[in-house]
Amino acid sequence: MKKLTFLTLALTGALAFAQGSTDPWAGTWKFDAAKSKLNGPAPKEEIVTSQPTGTDRLTVKYTIRGTAADGTPINQTFDGKADGQPYPVMAGGEEMAKITYHRDSVNQYTSYGVSPDGTTTNGTVTLSKDGKTITVQEHVKGPQGEFDQTVVYNKQ
Repeated sequence: MKKLTFLTLALTGALAFAQGSTDPWAGTWKFDAAKSKLNGPAPKEEIVTSQPTGTDRLTVKYTIRGTAADGTPINQTFDGKADGQPYPVMAGGEEMAKITYHRDSVNQYTSYGVSPDGTTTNGTVTLSKDGKTITVQEHVKGPQGEFDQTVVYNKQ
């Protein structure tokens, strides 16, 4: 289950590009299982909370909390920048992956993630024009195989 969580984490980080209360990316986002198309079991619940951090529009800070499909808790954090450099994703005080973010436009980010087992993710995160939905499309490649998936979050 950690792999699936890493996969969604690799791109949900773009939710954290929050720079203030008027920034449409800022706030709390809830996983929408009905609209998502995953390659494995969906989490029972997943909430991403992005924090406004800095004025450079490159600072990234977020927390993901919830319950995995198997009932284990999800509690992950990321604190980095959208500067093309890899930054660690932390879970339970341990690094579970490194993610690189790039801001493509006001409504889109791309990311590249690598986990210790060699799993990689490439994808885009797109904020809808109305600011109410984020759609994550990613390609995953690793020991578990190669596949595409779509993850959808709704603003709370």
